[in-house]
Amino acid sequence: MRREAAYDDVHHAQQHFRSILDSLARPGTIQPLDPVVLTPTSHLNSASVLVAFALLNADVSFHLVDMHDEDAAYLTANTRADAGPIEDAAFVFVGGAAPADALEGASCGSLLYPDTSATLVIQVDALSDRPLPGGVKLTLQGPGVADRAVVCAHGLSPDLLLALQARNAEFPLGLDAIVTCDDGGSGAPRVVGIPRTSRLSWESC
Repeated sequence: MRREAAYDDVHHAQQHFRSILDSLARPGTIQPLDPVVLTPTSHLNSASVLVAFALLNADVSFHLVDMHDEDAAYLTANTRADAGPIEDAAFVFVGGAAPADALEGASCGSLLYPDTSATLVIQVDALSDRPLPGGVKLTLQGPGVADRAVVCAHGLSPDLLLALQARNAEFPLGLDAIVTCDDGGSGAPRVVGIPRTSRLSWESC
């Protein structure tokens, strides 16, 4: 499986890592990722790939929900992380239209070691500060948000949001989520962080 020659494991990874941290420190704000010319497999968008390249390494495993072996092989070739069962995965990649049971088995950590929980990478069609017809409007409150943050997503199932909300009901246990898309006119990769500390609600746009 091919490695991405255009991706710099130091320069690009550091830039994208900072953007990802910013997205989780400022929940509900859209953070752009500096684009890199990539040729990801058909089930992965560029934003998810850049998140994977920045966060995955040989010491962690990942799980792909409803994706193919070629997708796993591509990520392994470029990150050295191995695919594994969802129960053991540090990172779980899932499409935004997935049903609620897609998160079953994902680790929420333990009271002694809450940091062992999985991080979700959720792919959606679009993210915007403005209403997206047919999408959902997410409202986040809590640490990192002055009052409330609002962001709209298209291609994100309310059932998946309900499942995430349920998994985050017993802090410090829970799942941090990074929502990814390749929209914004030029198709630039973008992310929004939804940490487990956020109080999340939503409605139709």
